[in-house]
Amino acid sequence: MVITKKLANHLEETEIKMFESRLNAIKEIQNNAMGVEVGQFDDAYAFSIKNIPGPSYNVVKGDSLSSENTIDKVLSFYRAREIPARFELAPQYVNATSLQKLHNVGLFQSDFHSTLYCELNGEMVGETKNSTIKIRQIDEAEFECYGNIYVEGFDMPAFLAESVATNNKVLYDKPGWSFYIASLENEDVGVGSLYVYNGTAILAASAVKPIARNQGIHQALIRFRINEAIRQNCSLMIGHAKFVSISQNNMERCGLRMAYTKSIWTEAT
Repeated sequence: MVITKKLANHLEETEIKMFESRLNAIKEIQNNAMGVEVGQFDDAYAFSIKNIPGPSYNVVKGDSLSSENTIDKVLSFYRAREIPARFELAPQYVNATSLQKLHNVGLFQSDFHSTLYCELNGEMVGETKNSTIKIRQIDEAEFECYGNIYVEGFDMPAFLAESVATNNKVLYDKPGWSFYIASLENEDVGVGSLYVYNGTAILAASAVKPIARNQGIHQALIRFRINEAIRQNCSLMIGHAKFVSISQNNMERCGLRMAYTKSIWTEAT
């Protein structure tokens, strides 16, 4: 399977479905106490969570350059909420004219982000080489543990663990979502999640405690979720990672390959 514009569009559209599923679930918590909003402007999707600052959920995906006025509509959406706009631009949507307009309205390129993919088949099924690593699908009572590992793995303040647990627990019974905990010598040290939509799976998130790194846990979580996706009859796997990060390297070691890098454009503040 080689990367084509059709396949690239499918990768982006599946990621948007995942984001919509997550944010719509968070919106249900306490009558939208988190301040979730999703704006659609032509083929662009502007995601926003007022009470979760930072770029993770306050981001534009899709074809934000699909019409002459799309950028202006998106910027108005974020400025009304006093949140800096952040565009993730997949290369199939980009041309020189649109990039010039982003520059002219005060945005700058701030980063790159990798999108990876692979076809799935039974030959990919494999187990971790380290027998002391065990991975299990978690039950509803274990999201506190999930949140604690997640914030430690991403070097986030400990007080955010409860919010992370809540924002993931709400997805527990939503279609397509699965969550996993990895243990090393019977100590819980890693987490991962999987999203499945119409035969395509996404490695949704993964984190490992610093004390347990460099022991194959992150790769084991990837391989386990590949096996789970195959078991659910998926034919395609998608991964996202910071460009040339350890996460990207581990995905490639497990069979994924680069589809393209996204250009990240941020509103100057």
